[in-house]
Amino acid sequence: MRGLYIQNVSKSFGSVRALDDVELLVEQGEFMVIMGPSGCGKTTLLLVTLGVLKPDKGSIWMGDREITNLPIEERNIGYVPQDFGLFPHLNVYENIAFGLRVKGIPRKETDERVKSLLQMVDLEGFEMRKPKELSGGQRQRVALARALAINPSLLLLDEPLSNIDEATKAEVITNLKSLQRKTGVTTVCVTHNPEDAFRLGDRIAIMYSGRIIQCGEPREILENPGNDVVKKLIAPIYVLLK
Repeated sequence: MRGLYIQNVSKSFGSVRALDDVELLVEQGEFMVIMGPSGCGKTTLLLVTLGVLKPDKGSIWMGDREITNLPIEERNIGYVPQDFGLFPHLNVYENIAFGLRVKGIPRKETDERVKSLLQMVDLEGFEMRKPKELSGGQRQRVALARALAINPSLLLLDEPLSNIDEATKAEVITNLKSLQRKTGVTTVCVTHNPEDAFRLGDRIAIMYSGRIIQCGEPREILENPGNDVVKKLIAPIYVLLK
């Protein structure tokens, strides 16, 4: 069963064609990583899916529901931006509860949901801390909990490991995959880092010059890169495997 279907989507900014007839199918419950160099269109694709940008052509589907022209608040999508997007003046509890309060969820239900999420991301006891009092990994977990609070049908992650130091990256990757498995939420993550992509994704979509040029499981792409561009983009993985 499909979780997300991006159907022949194009988007231009003036003379620059950021997305060029992109087609991508993400299965329900799958962790899909879109990998490509800076400027290839991957963040634009994420923002079109979220509803911040409108495509010039094509359609976007979640399950059997077309969402191409729906406003952001009606798409039921959780989003974690590259800088995590936490409100600095709010504590951990208030950041996680923000989306629930916007939706008018009663206080008791909000309290129960936030408590459950704090347990899930292993941040019990951190409710009163402000973002500046947290490590990068902890801030990311708060951002994830906030995105998951609304029980989204789709979770979008923009470069989730770019603000994490190398010493804690392995732990963060493990926690991120574990959390995705626990919730079962269909997840699309974008990154420029091939190592991160191959460690996170159930499947990887390689993006270049506004197009998806290959999509498959990590081993499949390693063993059968579709062309020289893919070979060049995943070259760091071959070095790590030696």
